[in-house]
Order: sequence, then C-alpha cells, then structure tokens
Amino acid sequence: MSIENQDIPSSSNSPPILEEPQFQNIVHEVEFEGEVLVIDSTNWRNSTLLKLQILSGFSVFILFGLAEQTLGTLLPKLQDYYKINDLHISFVFLVSTSGYLTLAAINNITHDALGIRGVAILGSVAMTICYLVVSTKPPFISLLLVYFLNGIGFGSLDASLNTWMGNLHDSNQLLGILHGCYGIGSLVSPSLITYLLERKKNPWHWNDYYIILAIVGGFNIIIIAYLFRYETPKKYKYTSIMKHQKETIQLSNLKDDDQITETEIEIPHNASIKEALKSKIVWAFSLILFIYVGGEMSTGQWLVSYYLRIKDWTYKSSSHLSTTFWTGLTVGRILLGFATVHFFNNELTANLIYILTSFIGSFAFWLLTYTNVVIPIFILMFFLGCVVGPIFPTTIVASVNVLPAKYQTIGVGFICAFGGAGAAGIPFLVGLIAESSDSGLKMFPIFVMIIFGILLIMWAFITKYYSKSYKVNRL
Repeated sequence: MSIENQDIPSSSNSPPILEEPQFQNIVHEVEFEGEVLVIDSTNWRNSTLLKLQILSGFSVFILFGLAEQTLGTLLPKLQDYYKINDLHISFVFLVSTSGYLTLAAINNITHDALGIRGVAILGSVAMTICYLVVSTKPPFISLLLVYFLNGIGFGSLDASLNTWMGNLHDSNQLLGILHGCYGIGSLVSPSLITYLLERKKNPWHWNDYYIILAIVGGFNIIIIAYLFRYETPKKYKYTSIMKHQKETIQLSNLKDDDQITETEIEIPHNASIKEALKSKIVWAFSLILFIYVGGEMSTGQWLVSYYLRIKDWTYKSSSHLSTTFWTGLTVGRILLGFATVHFFNNELTANLIYILTSFIGSFAFWLLTYTNVVIPIFILMFFLGCVVGPIFPTTIVASVNVLPAKYQTIGVGFICAFGGAGAAGIPFLVGLIAESSDSGLKMFPIFVMIIFGILLIMWAFITKYYSKSYKVNRL
C-alpha cells in the first residue's frame, strides 16, 4: 500500500488516523519529503527482512563479546609485550570509555544525519579499523588511539541496535537473545585464545587473534549495509514523528479528541541531547547501566588476572573459569528473558530479583576466595553469570517503557552509550586499585560485591517509584 505526497502524516477524518497503515504494523510504503520509504512490520513473524536484520544484530553482538573478552584474556600478554603495569594497561579501558561517551554526546545528531543504517555502518567500520591496526602490533600509543575508535564503534552499534530492537514485538525475548549473543562471543574468546596461543604446533602470537575480529567486523559491514538499506535518515525522521504522533493521539483520546492537530504535529518529535540530559530518569538509568556493565566486565576481564596472580592458578585454568562465567551469562540472558515475560508482573520486579541474586552470588564469591576449592567456584561463577546476564536487556526494556516517546531515541541511546562506557571505566578503576599496592588486586572480589550492592539499592528506588504506573506484562 502506498501513501502519496505525504510530507507529514495526514490527520484527515476518514479513515480514522489510527487505522492508517503507519499505525497498523503492516508493511507499506510512504512518500515523505520526496523519498519513498519502505516501512516494515515490527513483528518478526510477519517479515523475512526483519528476521534477517535481527540475525545481523545477533552477529554484531557476538563480535562485541569476542572483542571485549579478547582484551580481558590477553591482558597478561599485552603487559608482557609492552612492558607495562596494571595502571598503564587500564588506559586502554579509559580511552574506550572516551569513545563511548563521545558517541553518546552526539547520538541524536548521528542518527538524524545517517539513520539507523549509517550509524550501524559507522560503528562496524570503526571497530574493524581498530582490529586491523592492533593485529600489526602497533606502538602502545597507537593501540590507545585505535581503541578510542573501538569505543565509538561499540557506542554506535550498542545505542542504535538496542533502541531499534527495544521497539520490536517480543522485545524482552529478542534483547535477551541479542545480549546472549554477546555472551556467546565472550565465552568463546578465552578458551579459543588459550588454545591458539598455547598449542604445541604453530602457536599463534597474541596479535594474530585480532585478524579474526577484523574478518568478522568486515562481514558485519557487508550484511548491515545490505539488510538495513531501507533505514535511511528520512525514514528515521519519519518513524520518530510517527511515534510522537501516536503518543499524542493516545493522550488526546483521553481528552475525547480523536485526532492530532497541526500544532501538535509541529512539536519536536525528538528531544535534544540538552533536554535529555536534564531528565533525572535518563541519568538514573544511565548510571545504573554504567555500574552494571562495569561490574559485569570487571568480573569477566579481571577474573583471569586475579586467579593467575593471586590464587596461583595456571593461565589455562583461569581462562576456563572466565569462560564458565560467560557461559552462565549467555544461558541467563537467553532463558531468563523468556522467564521475565512469563513469571513476573513486569521488568522492574524481575530485575530487582536478578540484581538481588547477583549480589548474593558476588558475596558467595568473596567468601569462596578464602578457600582453595575448585569445583564449587566453577559452579558459583556459572550461577553468577546466569543471574547477572538478563539485567542489561531487562533494564533496556524497562527504560523504553518508562521514558516518554520523545526521549526514546536520544534517551535510550545515551543510556546504552553511557552504560557501555562502564565496560571500560570501572575495569580501569579496578586497574588503579590493583596497581595501588601489592595487595590491590586482592580487593577484586570485594569490589565486585560492592558494585552489585550499589546496583541493588539504585534499582530498588526505581522499582518503588515506577511500579504503580508501569504496565503489566501481557503473558
């Protein structure tokens, strides 16, 4: 179905505007500002293209996991090669954080200028360049510079794909699988790197593994460029207007007003970054994800170094423990995403339970570090990964439901980017603590426990404040 010459969606009396195709979740075309846009369904069951786009998103997040755990697993190798201490290697996390935050500040600008497709391509290209350069064993200063690019890439893809998928049907389940794919990449990297670097015949050098990451990144560039070919800047603008218009109509219906007025149409469909940063709830969700992602990544990335240096485990055993944590995280994200919908009234309550259980698990981890047990610590790390896993996607869905429509793009984008910066910022803080004294790294288990304790307190306030007005799960 085609709607001709429609610069701004019509508000004609017949048919009622909510019965027009742009509000009916069916595939249709619309002419907007001189461009014919293809508007797909948001229900993956109704669209082959959407299924393929979702799969490409899964591929991107597998690369996320591969890349982030590559750095964590190779920390000892990088320190040996560059002859640097814990503080110096932590600057890699810091510059990556800077890339994330840079992208967060201009997220709305990049989406307006490039659309979903352009932002996703930008992110994939930035990451691929980083891995190609690192594969050449560059000077440490060059490695820091390209990891800034890597942060921009992570921020671009994280913000765009989370926001996009958070507005699809079955968003809880899809985001759970999406971030489960991150876990798949994370659990593959430690064991695969250990095997390739320590095999007896033709062992790889640490930089060789980055070639694999560059190849996966190049593959993602190609599939994103093709599958998201309809996600243009004008389509992004149009769909943003439609979200705002639909929300306005629903509000006007409460006032017995059937249609939106031209004045209402002229209201900005998206808040600016300045407006979003004035929103307390945007900052609350951003800080929650910053702390959560930082706690998750600190656990995964410093676990190898902690057991290698403090507990005198072998490199192989330490890497396998890290793999166990990421295996649990993957299982938790995929399976508990479905549990959130079926067994909890809403995402707020589900996340409160997940965070509480994570805190209990981190407390048990701290206690077990005073023993020399092996099997129980593997079991515990798998369990901890399971309950930590669903917190990120559940938080994203909660933020989409809580934030007004005008904040969803810039707000959720900033939340994801700022939260993703925690993946670098808090591990950097762990590095500072580790370098502060001979016993600094021994504080690692207590640090993890404190992180999840803070997270529990913050989410308890969110749940208390928004639980009464929050929508109940349909299933």
